[in-house]
Order: sequence, then C-alpha cells, then structure tokens
Amino acid sequence: MRMDDLYRLLRTTHVQAQGVVDSVSNPMLVLDAGLVVLNASRAFFETFKVDRDETIRRPLYELGDRQWDIPELRQLLLDVLPKAETIINYRVEHDFPSIGNKTMLLTARTLAHPDNASHSMLVSLVDDTERSQRDRPRTCCSANCVTG
Repeated sequence: MRMDDLYRLLRTTHVQAQGVVDSVSNPMLVLDAGLVVLNASRAFFETFKVDRDETIRRPLYELGDRQWDIPELRQLLLDVLPKAETIINYRVEHDFPSIGNKTMLLTARTLAHPDNASHSMLVSLVDDTERSQRDRPRTCCSANCVTG
C-alpha cells in the first residue's frame, strides 16, 4: 500500500469515527489517563457553549472557568482507568457560567484498545436538571401549599 493510500484510508476512518461521535445527541468526551480531553462531540460544544480550541488537549478540570474542577469527580475518574471500572450516572450538580445551574448524570467507561497499552475513557453526560427539579421535595410557607 502506498503512503498516499494509507493516509487517505486513515483520514476517511477518522472522519467516519468523528461523524459517529457527532451524531450522538448527548455530550461526550474522550479523556486520556491524565484526564486531558482527546476528543469531544458536537453536542458537548453546543451544550456547554465552548469551542474546540478551548477544549481539546486541555485537562477536564481546567475547562471553562475551571467549572469541571470537582475534586470528587476528578478522583472518581482517575480511579476508572487503572481499575478498568465503569461509572454510571454519577450526579454532577454545578452552576456552569455559560448555561446556568445544571444537574448532569455522568457515565464513564474505559475504552478498549487493540494494543491494550493505550488508556483512555469515554465520558457521556445526560442533562437531568428538569427531572431533578421536579423530583426535589418542595418547601413552602403557606398552610395551603400543595407539595408534589
């Protein structure tokens, strides 16, 4: 195989893979073992109102105005890769500067690599704000108040 053909094949494969990632409606990130963002979905950029240059090759905990610098989350993600574990629906409640107060459910899984030497994880986020607010117990000051 010629070098031009190999490059074309790799480029086509990369474009197709990015197309798959971008077709997912929930925000997604691919992080390396140090929690540096290797890739992100279009939904991530649109949801958190950030651009690619502010995100790719930056540690998760430095994104935005350090809005993802959540010590418990950071430790949890650092524990995923070495132990090849999965995190499912970890609740992140935060006031994000660009989109306001949100409750996100985070799922992280170690990515399998054919060489077994690469370590990265796929992180997906689901906005759970509306359900969380709806399910939260209500408080009121009136005797006529109805809680839901």
